[in-house]
Amino acid sequence: MEARIFALEGQLHQLGQQQLSLASLLGRLLPLLPSLDPETRNVLGSLKSLAHFGYAAAEPQVIQDEKAQSTMAVQQLGLLTPPTTPLPEDPSTPKTRILDSSLVVEHDQLASDILDIIKSYSQHLAAPADDKVTAAEPGKWLGKHLFMDKVKVQLKQQQAIRLILPAFPWKSVNKVDKVTGALPDLGEELALYRLNQLCEDIKSVYPLGGEVYIATDGLLFDDVVGISDAETWHYGEGLVQMAREHNLSNIRLMRVMDILNMTTDKVLDQELYLSLAGKCRETILSSYGRTEEEVRQMMKDDPDTLTTYRGFITFLEQDLRFSPVTAASKAISGSQYRKTVKKVAIQMMVRAESFTKLLQDRCTDYVRLSIHPSTGAVKLSIPLVVQGSGAFPRSPWHSSVALAVDGTYRTVPAREVRETHDLILRDGRPYYFREKSDLWQLSSGGAGEAEAGQLDNENSEQNVMLEPCYPNRLVVTPAKPERQGIQKLSERQIEKLRLLRAAHTAGPVEVVGFANME
Repeated sequence: MEARIFALEGQLHQLGQQQLSLASLLGRLLPLLPSLDPETRNVLGSLKSLAHFGYAAAEPQVIQDEKAQSTMAVQQLGLLTPPTTPLPEDPSTPKTRILDSSLVVEHDQLASDILDIIKSYSQHLAAPADDKVTAAEPGKWLGKHLFMDKVKVQLKQQQAIRLILPAFPWKSVNKVDKVTGALPDLGEELALYRLNQLCEDIKSVYPLGGEVYIATDGLLFDDVVGISDAETWHYGEGLVQMAREHNLSNIRLMRVMDILNMTTDKVLDQELYLSLAGKCRETILSSYGRTEEEVRQMMKDDPDTLTTYRGFITFLEQDLRFSPVTAASKAISGSQYRKTVKKVAIQMMVRAESFTKLLQDRCTDYVRLSIHPSTGAVKLSIPLVVQGSGAFPRSPWHSSVALAVDGTYRTVPAREVRETHDLILRDGRPYYFREKSDLWQLSSGGAGEAEAGQLDNENSEQNVMLEPCYPNRLVVTPAKPERQGIQKLSERQIEKLRLLRAAHTAGPVEVVGFANME
C-alpha cells in the first residue's frame, strides 16, 4: 500500500509539473498573438489559469477568497487610492486556491510571466549602441528586473496587479489645428479599451488580473498652458463616464487630490474639485518640487528625461499657438514665441518630475507605465492607440483619430486630415475622422444630408450605423435600437459590405441586428 501511495504521489507530482509547463507555454504564447480577438484571448487565458492553479489544487493549503483579496474597496472607476488591508470574506463567492509557500519559485516565474504580458503591450526606443546586454538579446526589456519585486509583493498580497499611468490630463488647448473638442473621443475610447484588455490578458496567467490606475495629471499643468480647472474637471468626468458606459471594469481614475488624501470620506464633485485645485498644486510643488537646475541636470544624466523634454517642446510649439499664455510673445516675433515655448516646457518638466516623486512616495508598489517614448530602462512605454504604420503614437488628447478604409488608425493633428477625411459625429459632437471612400456608403444616396464634411454615424437613407470598435473591428448595426432584428439589408448593401470587408483588412467587419443577416 505504501509503495502504491508513493507511486501515486510521484504521478501527481509529474502531472503537476506538466500542468505548470502547459501554463508557462500558454502564458508565453499569448503575448505573441496580438491579433487574437479579446474573446479568444480570454478563452486561452482561462485554460492557462486552469493549468497553473490546477497544480495548486492538488496540494493541501488554505483556501482564499478571490474577491476578498482583490482591491474591491476601491470604487470601480472611483477616486480613492486602494486599501492596504483586504475586505472580509464573502462566503457566497467562489473560492480560488492560491499557490502555497512551497512554490516560491513559481512566484518568480509567475511574476516574470505577468511582466512579459505587460511588455507585449509596450514599444521602446532602441537602446544605446554601446549597450552590450541589449545587443546580445534584441527586444529585451531593460527595466524588467526593476518591477519583479513590485509584482511579487502584489502576488503575496493576493491582489490584482496594480499598474499606474500618469496621463489623460485634458484635451489640447489648440482646438483649431490638433483636436476637435474638449471632451474624450474615439482616441480616449481606444486607449481605455487597450489598457483594460491588458488587465484581462494578465488573467491568462493570474486569475485576479490587473488594474490600471490612471493618475490624471491635468490639474498640475493646466494653468501653465492656459486651460481652466473647470475644463480639466469635465474632461476627467468624461473619462469616468466613458469607462462606465463601456464596462471597462479594470480602469480606475485617481485625481491629484485623491492621491494627496484630500478627498477621504468626501464625494468629489466639481465644486470641491475647484476649491482644492490651487492647494493641490501648492502642496506638490512645496513637498515634492524639483528645481529647474535639478531638472536640467536630470536631462544631462538621463536620456529618457531628455527625450521627454524634447517631446514637450515639439507638442507645445503647436499646442500654444492659440493659448493666452503665448499671445503676447507670439505678437512680438517667432523667436520670442519659441523662447516662451521652451520656458513653458521647463515648467512642465519641473511639475512632471514633482508628480513622479509624489507617485513614488504614495504608490510605491505599482508597476509604472508611461505614454512617453523611452528605452524601457526605468519605465514601460505603452502606445495607447496602435498605429497602422507601427510608429509610436501621439497621445489621443494631443491629436485626433483618423480611421483608414483598411481599419487602421492614426493619431494626427486635425488640420492634416480635414481635406482627405470626413469628420464623424457621435451624439452630436465630433468623435473621429474617417477616410473618404464610397466603401463606407451603404445607401444608394451616399452621404445624403451631410454638411461641410461632417457625417453622423447614421447613414441617412438606410439608417445604418458604422461603429469602429477596439481593437480594429467595424460593427454595422441598425441606427435605431427599435429596428434591431427587424430591419433588413438590401442585396446592394450586402454587396457593398462584401467590398468593405475585403478592404477592411486590419480587423473584421461585423454585421449585427439585421433580420436577414446571421
